[in-house]
Amino acid sequence: MFIIIGFVILLLAVYKKNFKDIFETRRQLSALENKLSIVDGSYNQVLFLKNEIAQLNNLIGGQTKQPELVQQLLLDFITNTNFDINVHKIEDTHLYNDDEFAIYSNIIEIEGSYNNLLKLLYEIERDFNASKVVSSELYTEKNYRTNSKKLFLKIILQNYEKNN
Repeated sequence: MFIIIGFVILLLAVYKKNFKDIFETRRQLSALENKLSIVDGSYNQVLFLKNEIAQLNNLIGGQTKQPELVQQLLLDFITNTNFDINVHKIEDTHLYNDDEFAIYSNIIEIEGSYNNLLKLLYEIERDFNASKVVSSELYTEKNYRTNSKKLFLKIILQNYEKNN
C-alpha cells in the first residue's frame, strides 16, 4: 500500500517538475507553427497585391515624367485622325497633389458633328495610351448672330505619377 501511495506521489512530483513544462512547451510550439504558416501565407499575399497594384497602375493611366508632353501627344493623335473636327479650346494641364500621387488632368474641347465627335471619343479611349479618359460631355452653344448651334465635345483625360 505504501509503495502504491509513494509511486503516485512520485508520479505527481515528476509530472509537476518535468512533464508539465514539456506539455506547455509543446503547446507553445504548435501555436508558433500556426503563426508561422500564417506569416508565410501573408508574404505570398503581399507579393500578389504588389503585382495587382502594378497592373492597376498601368491600367489607370500612363505614368509619364513629362505631363506637358501628353497634351502634344493628344493633339498629334487628334490631327492624325481623318474626322472633320476643330479643336475649340485646350486648357493648361491641371496638377493635383496628394500624399501618394500627383494627378495631371488635361481638358480639351472639340467642335464637330455628332458622329465625328463620337468616333473620335471612341478612338481616343481605345488607342490613346498616354492618358485615360475620365469624363466626356457633349454640349451645344448657340450663336445668336447667325442663329446656329454648334456641337462640342469636352474630354477630360488624366494620368498620374506616384509620389516618392
